[in-house]
Amino acid sequence: MAGLVSIAALARVLARRRRREAYAPAPEAAQDPADELRRKLSETREAAGSVERADSTEPAETLEERRSRVHSKAQEAIEAMQDAPE
Repeated sequence: MAGLVSIAALARVLARRRRREAYAPAPEAAQDPADELRRKLSETREAAGSVERADSTEPAETLEERRSRVHSKAQEAIEAMQDAPE
C-alpha cells in the first residue's frame, strides 16, 4: 500500500514539472554578459574618442602644485582639529 502511495506521489510531482516546463516562457537568447560589457565599453570608447578636450596637452596643475595644495589643506584641517574645544 505504501508503495502505491509513493508511486502516485512521484507521478504527481513529475506531472507538475512537465506542466511548468510546458507553460514556462521561453528563455531569451542567452547572451554572454562579457560580450554585452565589451559592446558597451567599445561604444563608450567611441563616444569618448569623438569628444575633443580643450587643454588635453597641458595639465591644469603640475604634480608639485597639487602636492602643495593638498598639503596646505591637510595642515589647515590638523590645526582646526587641534584648536577645537574638547
